[in-house]
Amino acid sequence: MQDILGSVRRSLVFRNPGGDERGFGSGLVEKIGSSLRKSRFGLFSKPPLRSLSSFLKDDAPPIRWRKGELIGCGAFGRVYMGMNLNSGELLAVKQVSIAASGASKEKTQAHIRGLEEEVKLLKNLSHPNIVRYLGTAREEDSLNILLEFIPGGSISSLLGKFGSFPESVIRMYTKQLLLGLEYLHKNGIMHRDIKGANILVDNKGCIKLADFGASKKVVELATINGAKSMKGTPYWMAPEVILQTGHSFSADIWSVGCTVIEMATGKPPWSQQYQEVAALFHIGTTKSHPSIPEHLSSEAKDFY
Repeated sequence: MQDILGSVRRSLVFRNPGGDERGFGSGLVEKIGSSLRKSRFGLFSKPPLRSLSSFLKDDAPPIRWRKGELIGCGAFGRVYMGMNLNSGELLAVKQVSIAASGASKEKTQAHIRGLEEEVKLLKNLSHPNIVRYLGTAREEDSLNILLEFIPGGSISSLLGKFGSFPESVIRMYTKQLLLGLEYLHKNGIMHRDIKGANILVDNKGCIKLADFGASKKVVELATINGAKSMKGTPYWMAPEVILQTGHSFSADIWSVGCTVIEMATGKPPWSQQYQEVAALFHIGTTKSHPSIPEHLSSEAKDFY
């Protein structure tokens, strides 16, 4: 734990990507724009849908479940509450439609590939601070990932309901976040999208890292040149991720620091001064690091 805490302190000082900075800004704007377009429109090759069922086949018997109310939605799918009809356990069901056509089909297929990668990772994870994978279910026009249901919602939603957290709560959540992240890193996995919206809280204050859609094994990143891809959410991104100069576990640690600021202030760093694209430019071209909230104790400030 001391090693990872040390990494947190070091990572929140801006890592200069090196090289001559003259004419640097215009090149970055082009790079950011290109990466955002690729990320938004999902420019990937088509995955073979005919192999999807075989890929998702589990050794365990399929879960009998029933879909309940809608509890969340995103660009490519929805999240429902579900019930395991054998055990009575409540589930979170991540559902994505696979019955699309044309340009929409291309985007959906790219997202399905991401879900395949997410399932592959989740199947092998077991830690109290990581959301538990329960299984998959294929329907005629949709793919469902069955996950542990966390009743408290995300840190982001709790900030919306209760405002910024007291330091005692920040400390408790951050410790658990680091334990979950330490487990991932020891298993060679980078999360690549740590933020309040991807951290769930149960009714006893136990936090669970969720949403592994952007996550990758480090060995896979090295193989496919993915360590230079821009994944994540702008306000929480490390400079080297934005600049696509290659990143490692330290990028996750940077995002942890940004999440601590999010919990302390109720908003992600830089969001009060910059829109998302402007924030990318600022983080990538300046030597500044996130401002530490003044109201925090000296011990909390030393954490940075």
